[in-house]
Amino acid sequence: MPVVISFVSTKGGVGKTTVAANLGGLLAAFGLKVLAIDADVQPGLSRFFPVQYRSPQALSAVVTSGGNPSIDCISRTIFSNLDLVYSDTPDAALQAWLNRREDRLMILRRAMRSPLIEPYDVVLIDTQGAVGELQKSAAMAADLMVSPVKPDALSAGEFATGTIAMLDELNRLADFGESFRSGDLLTLINAHERTTNARALAAVLRQRFAGHPKVRVLDTVIPSAAAYAAAATARIPVHDFDRRRRFDNSAWNVMHRLAWELFPSLANVYTGSPRRAMVDVGTVNIRVGDVGQEALA
Repeated sequence: MPVVISFVSTKGGVGKTTVAANLGGLLAAFGLKVLAIDADVQPGLSRFFPVQYRSPQALSAVVTSGGNPSIDCISRTIFSNLDLVYSDTPDAALQAWLNRREDRLMILRRAMRSPLIEPYDVVLIDTQGAVGELQKSAAMAADLMVSPVKPDALSAGEFATGTIAMLDELNRLADFGESFRSGDLLTLINAHERTTNARALAAVLRQRFAGHPKVRVLDTVIPSAAAYAAAATARIPVHDFDRRRRFDNSAWNVMHRLAWELFPSLANVYTGSPRRAMVDVGTVNIRVGDVGQEALA
């Protein structure tokens, strides 16, 4: 089964879509088979990747299938190994449909275990920056949740209250059994400015969640840099836009460090390296042959 990573936050504008798109592009360049799912009513991820084949159905069909989606929901991007389920729910209709379902929290979890999804190595789910049943369902589907946080007072405050409150609500479901247990939450400091205030807020976040049983602040920090916006405009993964290997904070190096931290067995492997590797997240093992041989198209 694939490793499922959901990008969650109860605040918009923290960079979930950009991080998800860039990570998906890099993992696909490693040769992993990646499925990106846009579960945001404001479909940023759907617009990020140029599409080679657009499927007749999309997110709504995945959800309303009750956990048994069909091949008609999956589009192909122009990038090798990177497929997409685009968002087709610009209003509250899908949220309203989920609200009426007693199994609403488990629908995407079942879908991620369906035969259609099984061939993928990694599934990345982008969500809306708000609280809702679709966001909770995406969180429950995940082996890991990644929550980007900008080191400013508003973003850090919302994370410490809204996002953590959502996590606590999901954790209470674990009393009903292992099948209701959500993944851990990984906090990613994103768009870090070179200011004293940003450094101080980042340090406070790390201190506050040190030793937390379900929350960990990642070591990787994504800096505030023009390359990320420019790559999104060009609609290419940022590691392929800013390839300056000599600069520690170049997008090439930062995104590789993020991939290594999420998938430790890829550590020190760069896309394009003809080396075999084992991707390992928790108890999930994915064998990858000739890492990087299937580069971006």
